[in-house]
Amino acid sequence: MKIAFFTDTYLPNVDGVVRAIVNYRGELQRRGHDVFVYTSGTGDESRNNTEKSVVFFRSVKFPPYPQYKVALFPYVSAILSARKQKIDLVHSHGVASMGFAAVRTAKTLNLPLVGTFHTLLPKGMETVTKNKWGQRTGEKLLWKAIQYFYQPFDVVTAPSNVISQMLIEHLECERGKVMAVPNGIDLQRFNQRLDPKWARKPLGLRKGEKLVLVAGRMGFEKNVPVVVKAFSQVLKAGNAKLVISGEGPAKASVLEFVRKSGLQDRVEMLGFLPEQELPLYYAAADVFVTASTFETQGLTVLESMACGTPVVGARAMAIPESIDDGKNGFLFEPSDDGECAEKILKILSMNDSKRRRMREEARAKAEQFSIPKTTDKLLKAYERTGEFHK
Repeated sequence: MKIAFFTDTYLPNVDGVVRAIVNYRGELQRRGHDVFVYTSGTGDESRNNTEKSVVFFRSVKFPPYPQYKVALFPYVSAILSARKQKIDLVHSHGVASMGFAAVRTAKTLNLPLVGTFHTLLPKGMETVTKNKWGQRTGEKLLWKAIQYFYQPFDVVTAPSNVISQMLIEHLECERGKVMAVPNGIDLQRFNQRLDPKWARKPLGLRKGEKLVLVAGRMGFEKNVPVVVKAFSQVLKAGNAKLVISGEGPAKASVLEFVRKSGLQDRVEMLGFLPEQELPLYYAAADVFVTASTFETQGLTVLESMACGTPVVGARAMAIPESIDDGKNGFLFEPSDDGECAEKILKILSMNDSKRRRMREEARAKAEQFSIPKTTDKLLKAYERTGEFHK
């Protein structure tokens, strides 16, 4: 089968959407399918591109997130390319310009159309305005726009059960058209082969110092200050270090929050971490923490678990689907830094036996999301288009 992935973000960007696309593409190709990627890009990216199956369309930077780009009128070029390549199925991974190009291409060529809902845009209104009326109004308008966008799709997938249920309610479509298809974890890269003691050596940690890790895109919706507040309480009980990795619009405000909290000596802001270094930090960490209330799945949570590192996460959106409270980590009420600190300390104070058991449970959970297993589910979604495509 020849499949066209349409996406507004792709390599060299690295985020949850890109990782999902790369993982799916690799596994589908391994199984004999041809996967083309249609994406936005700069002139340099297009000129330097050596992959014939990756097509960059002229674009401009998106001001709130300069690392992202919006393609300029890619419709005709995308249709011509898909026709030339004899594409069998179109799969959209976004709702911006490349998403609309996917819809136009599938409609013009009468191809099955699948969409994956990666980002919970309506929830982002909480970071746009503190006004409750403004939040509710913005959310309603965004859901209306999302409903309009996904109307032509044969099947829509979401990376978790909670998000697929939200889509069923808001899209007002047949239940069978929405499927939960999680994004896969590369268990060859993220695993327990890295010994935590060995992984800690290059990081310059002091003897007996506990490592608390936060990783991912630095957006306001990630609520990193909640973790910083919790960490200040953790410090009162013992020797620890907080490492925060990631880039994004909230980075400057997080840096300022750390400075005002007087924690510059105990908090390290790493910025963007190369992909090859991520497993090292996951393995070295005593606990991974996320206060995000925005996750449609939470790949960093599962990657951390794959490396055997327990997770403390906010009881919000898709996070509880990954964290079995008390088994492979702990949940806390969103924005409750006191409870977050309490749960972090629970993990840091565990004896070797309890910690080993929690590490095993974390790895077992991650193994449910291997790339082959999640690709099986994706192919079932592709098969289901036959029931709805007219």
